[in-house]
Amino acid sequence: MKKIGEWGTKEYVTYIPPIIGGILIILTAIIFFGDVGMLGVASLFALIIGVIPYFMYMYFRVRDVAAMEDQLPNFLRDLVEESRSGMTLPKAIEVCSKRDYGKLSREIKRMHNQLTWGVSLDKVLKMLSERIKESSMINRSMEIIVEAYKSGGDIVSTMRSIAMDTTIIKEAEKERKSAMTQHIFAMYLIYFMFIGIILALTKILTSFSTNGLMAIGGMTSSGGPCESISGGMSAPICSFFTSLCRVFALGTGSSCYYKSVFLSMILIQGIFSGLVAGQIGENSVFAGIKHSLIMVGVGFPIYILILKIGIL
Repeated sequence: MKKIGEWGTKEYVTYIPPIIGGILIILTAIIFFGDVGMLGVASLFALIIGVIPYFMYMYFRVRDVAAMEDQLPNFLRDLVEESRSGMTLPKAIEVCSKRDYGKLSREIKRMHNQLTWGVSLDKVLKMLSERIKESSMINRSMEIIVEAYKSGGDIVSTMRSIAMDTTIIKEAEKERKSAMTQHIFAMYLIYFMFIGIILALTKILTSFSTNGLMAIGGMTSSGGPCESISGGMSAPICSFFTSLCRVFALGTGSSCYYKSVFLSMILIQGIFSGLVAGQIGENSVFAGIKHSLIMVGVGFPIYILILKIGIL
């Protein structure tokens, strides 16, 4: 159990939004009692409210950790230079704590403070690894330095080797990102082609349903699939899409079904295409959140705007 005052930023980010989402579902269930569609739409928005803050936190965290990894070789090289001048490693850390290493500076200052409080160097390095546990590079580097420090080896040479190795690794990662740029561009191109296909299908299917050309179960119907369903497992799904139409004012009748289905497809495709782009480009699903936001932020307004203008 954590005591009062021990809660960190991550706890607030990850616990408060799901509570808000749960309250939204409860309020919707009370206001729209018996309306399965509206409850489904509210659950969808509640899921978004509950998940997005966590993903945003992880995105910024991944970005900060990457920035720390970029500065790690510079920090280690400075430690080596200060140690060569005759300083002890704790004294070298104190000197480095006054320099600018970007996102890593805060952690170095914390290391210096812990050393002044009497914490041993190996524990300070282990605590650094625990605070930046998302970075396997920093964790491995600290483990090697701790082992060299405990065994009484040449810690200066060890840090110099680690600095060289981490520099090579980061340069290789930058080259890989550069090579993957064209693949990320292809993901964007595929997504916008998908939107074009969706717009064409919306035009065709809504036109067919309006003119009574949709064949359902061997019979011609002037409506969408939901108009031929009176109950069963598909009824809640149709109610969900109908409620989605009401929320975004997509119209009524048979065209409502197709527009709401295709709108859902655009959102889902944008979210997951962005996450895949992040995994391809930066080897992290959370890094793809920015791509998801761009795709959804562009694809959703385009589709809604074209519907509102009356082109479809």
